[in-house]
Amino acid sequence: MRVLFLIRILDSGGVTTHMMTLGQGLLARGVQVAVASGGRVGIHTHGPEWFSSHGIQHYQVPFPDQRISLRNVRNAIASLRAIRRVVADFRPDIVHVHFRSTSPYAQYIHYSYGIPFVSTLHLEGIPSGPLYRLGSFWGSTAIAISSETKEYLIKSFGVSSDRVRVIHNGVDETYFRPPTASERRNARAMLGVGLNSPVISLIGRLEPVKGHDVLIRALRGLRTMGVKAIAVMAGEGSRRQELEKLATDAGVGDQVRFPGYIDSRTVLWASDALALPSRKEGFALVVVEAMMCGVIPIRTPAAGAADQIKDGMNGFIIPFEDHKALADVFLRLIRDENLRRNVSAAASESARRNFSQRKMVEETLKVYNEVLLVHRGS
Repeated sequence: MRVLFLIRILDSGGVTTHMMTLGQGLLARGVQVAVASGGRVGIHTHGPEWFSSHGIQHYQVPFPDQRISLRNVRNAIASLRAIRRVVADFRPDIVHVHFRSTSPYAQYIHYSYGIPFVSTLHLEGIPSGPLYRLGSFWGSTAIAISSETKEYLIKSFGVSSDRVRVIHNGVDETYFRPPTASERRNARAMLGVGLNSPVISLIGRLEPVKGHDVLIRALRGLRTMGVKAIAVMAGEGSRRQELEKLATDAGVGDQVRFPGYIDSRTVLWASDALALPSRKEGFALVVVEAMMCGVIPIRTPAAGAADQIKDGMNGFIIPFEDHKALADVFLRLIRDENLRRNVSAAASESARRNFSQRKMVEETLKVYNEVLLVHRGS
């Protein structure tokens, strides 16, 4: 089997990471995988060469964004030409769309070459007005990464429920695991964090949607209660200077680390808890990575929360915009070693049972095979 992934750009977010995890799992099962994208955007290492170095061929396609401009018209025409070259060279059996705006190209491949495609919706709340619905194609099967994204596909895009399959994103359980004592010590040293400091991390783009400001206010609240916690805010984005000033103005500037783009495992191995006070999510892959590492997630009820966390058992779900709730949960974990140990163990166990790379790859392969069986029988 030969599978072609379509995505508009390669960024530092979870969709790009997900494609690598899925692609590696498919390769291990004898499936050939290629990616067609517009290339790297932003400062990170997850570009075309990253995929190529792991045996996943990359094709450069200048996919347009959704703005109306002469440049995008030219890009759309150039993309069609590039797509034809990709199909001729790679000869995919099935196409997998990972970015909704590339779905018209998958539809073009289907009409022109008879190659079926599937798609994954990675985020609920994407634009769904009449023009967006008209330009969205979901293929033979639409994969939803959470219960909320499934409902969004059905209600906002009119995709019939029998065409939607929920497959949770998974991570490599051999890579994301609890650290040894020396690994934890080395990770903290790399981030400039003392061995005895309470550490809470937020891994994600430095953009408003992730709620970094909520964590900064929680740090200030903890400090007034005599707890000087360290927050590691890993990632790149447009908001870094604003967040640095916000932390300084809140009196916690010395407690916040901005290491930039860095391997998430290193950050997690240095952490006691993961904060994700997001205002919107799709499934929050970093929560699964944290759970695999035995790091306790504290997140908002954005999409994926109910699938990932049983509140108080393997993590915590706090209200949106509630810095006090975030501070209170972290304070409980710091002060109650038994609670921290029990929730950490439950997080690791449930993640390995429900969100492994193996399970995700097997379920995705099942969808591919079902689609190809119907296609070849028609």
